[in-house]
Amino acid sequence: MSKKSFSKTPGRFAPWVLVAGIVLVFIIAGTSVLFGGGTAGAPPPVTIPPPAPATISPAPDETVTDLPRANVSKGAWYTLYFTKPTYPENKADRTGGVDKAIAADFDRAQKTIDAAVFDIRLPSLVDALARAAQRKVQVRVVTDYAANQDAKEYTDAIAKLESAGVTVIKDHRSALMHNKFAVIDNRLLWTGSMNFTPNDVYRNNNNMLRLDNAALIENYNQMFERLFQLRAQEAPSKIIPNPRVTIGSNVVIENYFSPNGGAQKAILDRLKAATKSIRVTAFSFTDTAMANVLKAKNKEGLAVHGVFETRNNGGLGAEYEGLKRAGVDILQDGNCYILHTKMLILDDKTVVTGSYNYSDAANRTNDENLLIIDDPTLAKNYITEFNRIYKQAQNPTQCGTNTLSTEDQDSER
Repeated sequence: MSKKSFSKTPGRFAPWVLVAGIVLVFIIAGTSVLFGGGTAGAPPPVTIPPPAPATISPAPDETVTDLPRANVSKGAWYTLYFTKPTYPENKADRTGGVDKAIAADFDRAQKTIDAAVFDIRLPSLVDALARAAQRKVQVRVVTDYAANQDAKEYTDAIAKLESAGVTVIKDHRSALMHNKFAVIDNRLLWTGSMNFTPNDVYRNNNNMLRLDNAALIENYNQMFERLFQLRAQEAPSKIIPNPRVTIGSNVVIENYFSPNGGAQKAILDRLKAATKSIRVTAFSFTDTAMANVLKAKNKEGLAVHGVFETRNNGGLGAEYEGLKRAGVDILQDGNCYILHTKMLILDDKTVVTGSYNYSDAANRTNDENLLIIDDPTLAKNYITEFNRIYKQAQNPTQCGTNTLSTEDQDSER
């Protein structure tokens, strides 16, 4: 067949022309609708959503404050965290506590994390430290191995940290390495009464401060280096560079480290100077000198109130019964787990907090840190927490039998 056989025959209409025409009509009609020329009742144009915005990581100085398992207060120069125990506490519900905020800071670390923690075994914090080391952040940990080595959860956590590249200094002294603080990228400081453990975060009463004050961070950096170098002769001095720090016009912070760093004398001086009120919570209270001041102030007519951890009130050297006999309003705590927070609030304006138990060992032998803070606004938050603990002590929480775990049995002094 020649090519001419495919040419149009005059006077005939090829079928494909009809099909092409129909298609063209639909294209024109669709274009008319898209550009506003459609007829009434035509379907509306399809709306394509814009792309989701890029996820932006929080800045290093931002902190997590929305926590269902913690009470959080944010001030001009601090973020304050109180643990919020639940009763009975279940392992499956260990989310949304103070550890979430600390782990977030660990995950944002870019250069260094230095942590001096008596006990570390909470998976969320162990994992966050391990992740940081694996992304080449220098992570160093000092911990009290002698006091905790019998607990498998603890030794497993230490092994995991070391496997990830964390440098761990294991304190083996009989005295306690009792600190609970961490410095991140030389710009953030966490410190308070809370160990990095499931019980301390989710069962026990504790308080933690998150600070970005350069002078305080310099103090804690120096003390960490001393601990990291096992107090060697060439280690940094135990005399800290900034013992007194002023923030703004009305906030003053005194910083002390034990052993023999002046913490006991500083507390006694503040107790003796109180003129209106003293509130105290204690895990261990065996300091006779402090007890005598509380008795004297109560006799003078000051409002002296306290809540002490129940399981320690009958122990060797405990001052609980003597204070009660002297008429001081001291209650046994109502947490069926542990009252572990150590805090004093004086005259509604001064807060004393840290790892420091009110004991001779805390003053003379243990590694401890302490802050004495003159700030009425901060004190209000601590008073709120004290009132909550005091109210619970008046009506103790019942958790059933076997409420104490192995970790709760560990002895701090």
